[in-house]
Amino acid sequence: FTVIEATRQIRGDAPGLQIGNVDLALAHGNGGTLSSQVTAILGSENTL
Repeated sequence: FTVIEATRQIRGDAPGLQIGNVDLALAHGNGGTLSSQVTAILGSENTL
């Protein structure tokens, strides 16, 4: 879910939840009993 929400924010496609001028987003999640972690940093074409 965090990657989907981060992508929507960057695209400007989060009606009712949109934050202005988003070019970077960080999505983090864990699984199991804290046995796996993942962090993704996403950006728009402006951040390339």
